[in-house]
Parts: sequence; C-alpha cells; structure tokens
Amino acid sequence: MALDEYNRKRDFGLTREPPGAVKRTTAGDLFVIQKHAASHLHYDFRLELDGVLLSWSVPKGPSLDPAQKRLAVQVEDHPLDYAMFEGIIPKGQYGGGTVLLWDRGIWTPQEGDARAMLAKGNLKFLLRGEKLHGKYALVKIRDRRARRDEGRNWLLIKERDAEARPEAELDITAARAESVATQRTMAQIAADPTHVWHSNRVQVALDDVPGAREAKAPAPRPTKLIARARPPEGAGWLHEMQIEGRRLLARTALNADVELFDDGGERLAPEVAEEHAAVANAVRMLPAQSLVVDGVVTALYLDGRPREGGLAAALAGRGEAALAYYLTDLLFLNGHDLAETPLARRKELLGALVARVKPPGVIRLSERRRGFLPRGLPPGPSRHGLTSRRRVVAAQAWRGRRRDVCRGVRSSRRGQGAAAQLGAGPDVSMIVQSAGVVTSDPVCAHQSCGG
Repeated sequence: MALDEYNRKRDFGLTREPPGAVKRTTAGDLFVIQKHAASHLHYDFRLELDGVLLSWSVPKGPSLDPAQKRLAVQVEDHPLDYAMFEGIIPKGQYGGGTVLLWDRGIWTPQEGDARAMLAKGNLKFLLRGEKLHGKYALVKIRDRRARRDEGRNWLLIKERDAEARPEAELDITAARAESVATQRTMAQIAADPTHVWHSNRVQVALDDVPGAREAKAPAPRPTKLIARARPPEGAGWLHEMQIEGRRLLARTALNADVELFDDGGERLAPEVAEEHAAVANAVRMLPAQSLVVDGVVTALYLDGRPREGGLAAALAGRGEAALAYYLTDLLFLNGHDLAETPLARRKELLGALVARVKPPGVIRLSERRRGFLPRGLPPGPSRHGLTSRRRVVAAQAWRGRRRDVCRGVRSSRRGQGAAAQLGAGPDVSMIVQSAGVVTSDPVCAHQSCGG
C-alpha cells in the first residue's frame, strides 16, 4: 500500500498526525513544499498522485538555476491531510522540529503519463505555485559508492525556460523565506506553540485497553469529592498526595484550540483562559489527536513544594516559582471514551503520554502509591492530605452519573482559596483531608491523615 511506510513510522494511538488514508483533492494535482527544521534543515517536496503525496527530502531546497542539480531523497508517501500543516512537531518525536509551508500550487506532467515517467526514473512536470513556476524534472540517480542502492536518490532540476534564473542573481529560498500561508518566518513559527503536529514511531494503541469505546469527546462534567478523616487500606486502592493548587480539566481535538474547564465543568471565561495560555500550550504537547485530562495547576517552588499562593505570578511568568500542571487522570483519548476503563490502566496511559513530552516543562504526572500509604506525612495538624481511589473502578460519574459526590473542600486559612484535591476524578471513593481544613460534608473529621 502507498501509505504503509508512513503508517509504520507513526503511533496513531498517541498522535495528532492523521493516519494515512488514500484520498484525493478535486483536481488531483496539488503540490506543496514544506521547509522543515528537524535534525537537519531540509525542504519536503510533495506531489499529489493517486490520492497520496509522493514525497522527497531536498536538503538544499529548490533552485531556479538549471545548473543547480539538487539532491532529492525519496521518503515515504504522505496523506493529503499533511499538505497544509505549518507549526511544530515536538522534539523527540519522528520528524521533530519546525515546519513552514514554503510553497503550494498545482503541478501537471509536461507530457505523457506521470506513473510511466516515475517508473523510468525521469519525471518531467510543470509547477504553478506562489514561488515556483515553469518546467522541472525529477531524475533518479544511482549511488555507485553505496553498497546497497535502495533507489531513493533523485535530482530535482530546474529546466531551461523563461522562469529560470542564475543562482547568483536570485536564490529563491533566501529571497522568499516566508510562509505562503501566514507570511511568518521559521523563528516566528517556532515561538508559537498553538499549532502542533504529533508523530512518534513507538507503537502504543488502544486496542487492548479494557473498557475503551469509540465516542465523541463529551464536555467534562467532573464530580467533586467526599472528605473523610482517614484513608482506606488494602491493595485495591491508589493513593496520591494532595497538591495545593487549582483543579483544571483540559480538552483537545485535532486542529482545534485547547479548551480549559474549572472544577465545576464550566469552560473558563476568555480572559481567564488567556491567563492560563501557558497551560493550554503545554497540553498541546501531549501526543494525542484528542484527549480530556484532569489535573491541578500550581506554582512549583525551588524546594519542590507546590503552593497556590504563587500561581498568579507563575502563570504570568514572574516570580521564583515555576508553573506546573500535575495530571491526575485521563478521561478520553484519541476518539475513545475511557469512562469504563479501570483507573490503574488510565494512569498507565497517562504516564505514557507524559513520558513523550520532552522536555517535560509545565506538564507533570501525579505520583501514586498502590495498596499502601505514602510515608513521610508530617505529624500533628497539617494541611497535607491524600486522595484515595479504587484501582479497578471506572470513571462513570465523570459523564454526569453520580457516584461519590463531595460538596467542595475549602481551606480555613484566609487567602488560600480552594484546596485542590489531587486525582479528583469521578471514581473517587474517599479523600483524606488533614486538620485545618473544613468541609461542608458533615462526615469529615478534623484529624491529620495517618501513614
């Protein structure tokens, strides 16, 4: 199949990059050139044929000078959905770097059948783009020095016509370095994390994930937590430390803005969402086509302790604390509702996503303990607490079905704001809250949590 190699190199269980599917534009004659700063700067030259993009990597880019014969290494065919992408592929992923849409237009064979010319290793064609025009040729060459010639090396040559120019007179890649889509430079695109394209060779799929079912991403409807005096015991529980901060849910979709929601499931107002832009940009770096995550945004100080008091400064990029978004649960991934998936498996998937964000930056993974309680909790009255959840309980309530619904936990210390409960997913069975914190739940006892 034309897209087998493209699909083999990419992880569509954990990528926003579209799975390869053969299709075609209305005319079937698209060409694009994408400037790509990956491990080495090069230009990706792509011609639409038979529903895919035939692709060549051109290290020095195209030229208007017939004397300049540019090496073009044929790479895997790409799907048409790839054609108009401009943005960032995160570092550490296949093709990681910045992509600029350098030229686009239509192409036609000069004469005869394009497939027959390709088979002979000499494709002659006309380009009608925004930067490139006129006659060009792709000529296959053989590397006599190589022990094994895989037939991937071609030359991209500008043929002599009215559009030709000597390189000394006009270096087209230097003279016209801007994007044809946005008129931006590579540096400007690299500095803008709002368009991210994910690609990864590691195969992580949802085929064997119990309870995962295909669905559209619903609006997050997070339930709250029941407060209890002490944590449950036994191997069937996962325990996490409470993190002081603000609970925040995030939802992403292919080619869409990241949406942020508060602990009541309400979408953040535009001005508040703008204040949390750094969080949204960090979520974009998670390699997935679509997802819904739950977590706590906080200010992380040099001593390793998160404190909500410095959150406003951290969001604005000021002060000594760094911004951190601790992810506690994964509720939806790549077109699959994980509501019926056991918590432990959701945590594994979430860990796989976070591990692929390099460097981690704002995104962090909430640590958990299975079957026993974290040690080192301070004795006596303390503001520390735990969240305890059953390992095998599904996240049914996040879609609005009531399970253990708490009524909000507030700090008794003036000015502290809401004390976010780490791991506040809908399948929470108990939360242990330390002394100094009151709750509207009458069953909460004001004792410090035990170890």
